Amino acid sequence: MSVLRSSGSSVSCVQDQGSRPGIGDLGYVGSGLLTPRRKPPRQERSTGDKVANRSISTLRAAVERAIAHLKDWKILATRYRGPLTRFALVAKTVTALAFYKKGW
Repeated sequence: MSVLRSSGSSVSCVQDQGSRPGIGDLGYVGSGLLTPRRKPPRQERSTGDKVANRSISTLRAAVERAIAHLKDWKILATRYRGPLTRFALVAKTVTALAFYKKGW
């Protein structure tokens, strides 16, 4: 979170462009992102909090796995050195190839 704040960027650049907030871990509490609930001091989490945290963690895990699969492609795992105007095309191509590889 401190890196995000020190970069001068607003949290809105991390969030989805639609009406849904982005998802973050406990390091992003207070940033406007959807985060799990912390355990109250010297208390247990409520059953509702546990269910909500589990659903948030499930969503985050799926996104993180997808990002990890894309990083299998060296061009996205290392620093991109091509023209920035073509980066979106490269990312779309890599994503399409990843889907093709999976048979989707």
